[in-house]
Amino acid sequence: MTIQRTVLLAIAGLMISTNAYAQCSRARQIIITPDYYHRTAYVRPHVSVHPHHSHYRQTVERPPAPSEIVFGGYTHTDELAAQLELLMTELTLDLYYNYSHNPGFQGTYTEAYTLFQTAQYIHAAEHNYDRATVTQRLGGADALLHHIEDDVRGWSRIPRRQIGSLGIVTKLQNAVDTLHHLMEDVGVSTATGLEVPPAPETFSAVPPAPTF
Repeated sequence: MTIQRTVLLAIAGLMISTNAYAQCSRARQIIITPDYYHRTAYVRPHVSVHPHHSHYRQTVERPPAPSEIVFGGYTHTDELAAQLELLMTELTLDLYYNYSHNPGFQGTYTEAYTLFQTAQYIHAAEHNYDRATVTQRLGGADALLHHIEDDVRGWSRIPRRQIGSLGIVTKLQNAVDTLHHLMEDVGVSTATGLEVPPAPETFSAVPPAPTF
């Protein structure tokens, strides 16, 4: 488990190092800027739907049905990237305000914030028609998001601020579904590339010799 977290945090570090350079212009502007909390070491993403309004509003819709998505079709990339960005914003804010007392929070929050920045970067790259960057940034995101799911399982919540209208488990599931749809639309496989292990009753005592 320690080795897995070390690898995932290394991936997170690589994502953070380049995500800060993403910029794009949008018809409906969503302003997302980092805000540093003076008593802690972690960063709180601040969101306002309009630059002159400080209230928070949930605008995430259900992602397109899987039957509407063609592998590598790039037909829903912009809307899926926008949904993933807002979902990760909500998830990260929810963690920040209501779950910081749980053990292992710092590492889990770091992973969530990395995905929040990655979602920003992917959305910006899509607006710049940079499909190669979209594909590159999706690598590793799936494993990181599933690791966050494992981390928060069994966590307790101290209600300090309501973020959106969904609980953290539903937020995570929606983010996973949206990420998988986005990967499908862009043409990135969620499979590990490994063969399926044989069932115990199907193999002999000695594994077959490797073939080259």
